[in-house]
Amino acid sequence: MCGLAGEIACAPNSRTDADRAIPMLHAILHRGPDDVGLWESETGAACLLHTRLSLVDPEGGRQPMSDPGSQVVIAYNGEFYDFEKARRELEARGVIFRTRSDTEVLLQLYLHRGPDFVHDLEGEFAFALFDRRKGQTMLARDRFGVKPLFIAEQNGLLLFGSEAKAVLAHPQFERRLNRTVLKRRLQGVFLPQDSLFAGISAIEPGTYMLVSREGMVTKRYADLDPEAVGTLDLSFDEATEALEETLAAAVKRRFHGDAPVGIFLSGGVDSSSIGALAGSRPERQRSAYSIDFVGASDSERAAAAAAAERFSLRNINCPIDAEDLSGAFATSLWHAETVAPDTHGTAKFLLAGRARRDVKAVLTGEGADELHGGYAYFEHAALIAAAAAGRDQGRLTRFLAEHGSRDGVLRAITPKLRRRLAWSRSGGTPYSAMRAAVGGRGMRFMMTESFRRDAAERPEQALLDWLSHRAPQARGLDDASLSRFVALQTDLPAYNLSSLGDRIEMAHGLEARLPFLDRAVVDLLWRMPVDFHNKDGETKRVLRAMLARRLPATAQRPKRNFLTPAATTSVLLQSPLPRRWLSNEATRRAGIFEPLMVSTVRHLAAPLRNRPSAAFYLGACLTMALSTHLIIDMFCERFRETLSTHAPISLDALHRQLRGDRAPMRAVA
Repeated sequence: MCGLAGEIACAPNSRTDADRAIPMLHAILHRGPDDVGLWESETGAACLLHTRLSLVDPEGGRQPMSDPGSQVVIAYNGEFYDFEKARRELEARGVIFRTRSDTEVLLQLYLHRGPDFVHDLEGEFAFALFDRRKGQTMLARDRFGVKPLFIAEQNGLLLFGSEAKAVLAHPQFERRLNRTVLKRRLQGVFLPQDSLFAGISAIEPGTYMLVSREGMVTKRYADLDPEAVGTLDLSFDEATEALEETLAAAVKRRFHGDAPVGIFLSGGVDSSSIGALAGSRPERQRSAYSIDFVGASDSERAAAAAAAERFSLRNINCPIDAEDLSGAFATSLWHAETVAPDTHGTAKFLLAGRARRDVKAVLTGEGADELHGGYAYFEHAALIAAAAAGRDQGRLTRFLAEHGSRDGVLRAITPKLRRRLAWSRSGGTPYSAMRAAVGGRGMRFMMTESFRRDAAERPEQALLDWLSHRAPQARGLDDASLSRFVALQTDLPAYNLSSLGDRIEMAHGLEARLPFLDRAVVDLLWRMPVDFHNKDGETKRVLRAMLARRLPATAQRPKRNFLTPAATTSVLLQSPLPRRWLSNEATRRAGIFEPLMVSTVRHLAAPLRNRPSAAFYLGACLTMALSTHLIIDMFCERFRETLSTHAPISLDALHRQLRGDRAPMRAVA
């Protein structure tokens, strides 16, 4: 994986300027510690910058890369699986390749098929490709949004970058929070086009843009079909066999390249399934990396060790304690670029740093919960719908007695609220909209009047409006399937894969590969009948059935969200960070939260430690306030100073390197 940034002229008289754009690359050098590159068209139509993490053809894959005829040039971030097959087909048509890299195959596919070649790409990617013949740049992102790509219009230019901070680093760009998006995220709404910063948006998953001096056109090339749910004509046993075969192929595809690849292994069903299908060869034992929350009763250490031993994986534990999380919290926010309700992302940040000592890429289980409806709140959605229809009230009562906030379940969500927020003709609504409405009840009392006035939108309604525009055909889905569909389109790309995935891992130059988001795996799981996933309280039935053949004990484990232990939040909130960033002075200066309310919640949090649900909710509110204030400071008020502490080399050194000295950059742990 890599990082890309640059300028594109999108108005008749605008011109790009490489010297002006180089600071954009400086902000994301951590994504590619192996090499940097710059290309600018002679007409000033486009400037492409690239920082490289070399995994395939280290010598021949330098970027930006052009074809032999210099008709097109590309800056590419990601993995294109099965590119060898496409290469052989192109060679049969007379194409001669100069390198072994997948990047060169992409160039030739574009030359032979035009922009629609992305329809058939299997992988995780984002790229910028300039066509000299048309004076046109193509910006594209993979179908599930694994790799981020941000854009912003500025004085006749379209700025783009792998992270929002690349755009924020542009010398002409004004750095401000988008208050409407901030309010959405404080209430748990993550729309795929949003960024936390005013003027910056994300290219949506499964879309590409064509940009020239004549303007911009956006086209969606891939989508999840709501009407395909339950259309798979296989028995449960046949579906289990099909899943094993399809997932095994996806895992195998992701162990490619010239660099070592490991696995993130928690001991849960998702990552254990990947471990089971990956295994190890005696001559090349694979490494599995697990978090060990020191002193915590719910540490995954024992389960991960058992799974690693069963599959002949080299088990490597990353011990993390509360002080580690507190110490790395601000740095993880710098990379995540969004508010955080907990230290989950910080733990992943520390794990990624440990894995990067040995490997350049890891396989992870992200996406499985959204596809299977594995989170407890999906079952809650189904039970709420049943209760609204006068059925299964007893099951709902028992469910709420066993689940709470740490499972993502909000007891304040009721059949009455569901009816009030009804989206479809049948009265259904996605769980995330109801979650936003409930979250808003508490958060609005902490917000200042000026912030509420500036961000007057109701986040739950914004989500329903987005859904009406984005997928009106989803109105026929049941509540649980509708909630899965929305989670796959919103929370997954805009939060889990980005702020808890790509940006956290790429902070260390570590690439994540996601077998569950292989196109064939997604298609199979999405078309399965709902009860193949969840039935009578049993979650991920088909995945558990597959794993039971290899690891019966793990297959029977109940679903447990990956969250840092509750005690770490208490330690974080007692550390020097909140004493400074939740002070009355800092709160007043930020202007988002009422100082008196923040102070009150801080005083309430300690006595309520023995009431898990209340402590969890108050801790999340305070952590979001803390992260908001840190983001305002790091990104809006002291961006240059913060960047200088994180960049591996100075801006002047980068200028010299791009303009002359081509010595490789040093890797930064």
